[in-house]
Amino acid sequence: MLKRSIGIGMLCVAGHAYSGEIKVTTTEDVSKDDTECSLREAIEYVNKDFVDSGYQGCVGRIKDTDSTILLESKLTYKLNTHIKISVPLNLRTLYNDTAGFDKPAAGINNAMIKMLGKDNVFVIDDTKKEVFAIKMTELTLQGCNQSVCADQGGLIYNNEFLTLEYVKLSGGSARQGGAIYNVAVPVGQDAKERSLVNIKYSLFEKNTAAEGAILYSQVPQFRISNSVFRENETTLAKGANIYSAASLDDAAIAAFPLMIFKVSSSTFYKNKGFIINVRDGIGLNNLTVIGNSAGLQFNAPLKKAYLANSIVLGNPYPITEDNNCDFKAGDNSFIQNNLVTDSCNSGDSNYPNDIWQGTELIAGNDLEGKCKTLTEDTDALLCPYVQSDTAFLGYFRPRILMSHQDLSDSLIVNKGRLQLNSDAPLMGCESADQRDQSRYTDNSFCDRGAIEIFVPSTTGLVGKDLLIGEIAKISLTEYLSDSDLVPKEECEAILGKNPTGEAWQAGCMQVVQTETASKGKLTIDEEGNLVYTPQGAWHGADIFKIRLVISSTRFNKTRPYMEVNVRVVQAPKNDMESSKVSTSGGSVGFFSLFAILGLIGLRRYKNKQG
Repeated sequence: MLKRSIGIGMLCVAGHAYSGEIKVTTTEDVSKDDTECSLREAIEYVNKDFVDSGYQGCVGRIKDTDSTILLESKLTYKLNTHIKISVPLNLRTLYNDTAGFDKPAAGINNAMIKMLGKDNVFVIDDTKKEVFAIKMTELTLQGCNQSVCADQGGLIYNNEFLTLEYVKLSGGSARQGGAIYNVAVPVGQDAKERSLVNIKYSLFEKNTAAEGAILYSQVPQFRISNSVFRENETTLAKGANIYSAASLDDAAIAAFPLMIFKVSSSTFYKNKGFIINVRDGIGLNNLTVIGNSAGLQFNAPLKKAYLANSIVLGNPYPITEDNNCDFKAGDNSFIQNNLVTDSCNSGDSNYPNDIWQGTELIAGNDLEGKCKTLTEDTDALLCPYVQSDTAFLGYFRPRILMSHQDLSDSLIVNKGRLQLNSDAPLMGCESADQRDQSRYTDNSFCDRGAIEIFVPSTTGLVGKDLLIGEIAKISLTEYLSDSDLVPKEECEAILGKNPTGEAWQAGCMQVVQTETASKGKLTIDEEGNLVYTPQGAWHGADIFKIRLVISSTRFNKTRPYMEVNVRVVQAPKNDMESSKVSTSGGSVGFFSLFAILGLIGLRRYKNKQG
């Protein structure tokens, strides 16, 4: 078979590789002495420790440096059988243009490694006592698309220290460990150190196994955060998608909670089977567990495990039974400050769970899709799972309802805890939410679940460039951050009569001219769609700001609104140039970055709440 070469845009000629970097130059799975470097050859080069002498078309390795293998974004690298990795290695995607604003969000343009045969993708193991580190960044691993890819580890068999960041693992199938099998136990007379899996900012979907569709580990040797797990399936009735076959030894458990194997700031939905079998040594914190066939399974008799600050509801969904928590006989897990149902019990008496008795969980027609407005759905706790085109991972957004008279009425917002109470042990919230947005440690309250609600006060500049006769349509959805526009029917109770004498619109919209007199008319609906209609054939700019009352700012008695700066430029058609004018550049393009940055670090109104 002839090798298909990768485009010249990625590659450097031999001898121009950076220190420690080996660039894969073909997507085919071959190993022969020629001028091109396949993924298999690149890893063989490192395994064989040929230093910088090169190997079958692969060059770039320098002695005493960490070996890094680079793949090109969006390309698919094919494998016929698995590749064994037996030395430290970094494997990641290389982007052609990483400067300025052209670099895409991490994870959305991954290189893909696809298994064509009936096998797993990587076997990570050596015969030495010490574990070595391997890191995979911005990659997609695609399984064999057969009923069983491998007996253990449908995508990865690991017996070392494996770190995954912005990695998608999909389509793995095995008896144990649909995506990953982690050995995690000392073996042989030399008592090899325990292997460990560290997962951050990653996505696991559509992996299957009898036990551990996501991860099978002999004992709990994993740390997972800021990740999403969906549509994985574990088929054994009492199996779990993240499965630990046995408990840690007494010495390891004794270090709890200083040494802890944790799953945190992550979302689980549409999985079949229990999510995690919680053994001593495992901590679960700030999780959103929604719409799975089953929730969490607890088996920690030594009281060295916990679930805290999490949302575990609607398992299964639609809600036909309460299958959110299952406790094995003798379990003593520490359950504290969660939003759950009766099956999970009231938990710690000092920081008890809130037991949800409602039936309206998701403000949408399914677990995924468009979120209904506060008028269309007045009661549901969460928006459906949504993932934007510019983000690798999606999430369930908590809703602040109009029935809440105070933030303390919410079952999610401000119900987590950050500060320790000296009188009673407290598991505080994670320092950042699933999106890696920092929770503020100067506030004693945070939000349950994987997502922390943040609210902008003022954005940068938004707007449009128009030709005379056109109207401007602008979506404000992204600028509302984690909130909803309040219904127009609520505005009089919040702000009184509209000072213009007209009826209120959604969000109690008020227009404040800043640099020009008003030159147009504005309308807005509850979904955040803003329409600007110019009044007349004027040439120039209309610059103003609008004030909008949103679900999270309405509790602020002195400033119950956020502000959006708007600039609309209108010009006559220029027949000497192109007949089309961009409606997203001009006055707006330069400011688009500020609109994004304006959301970062802004804090919702929480003063003296709780």
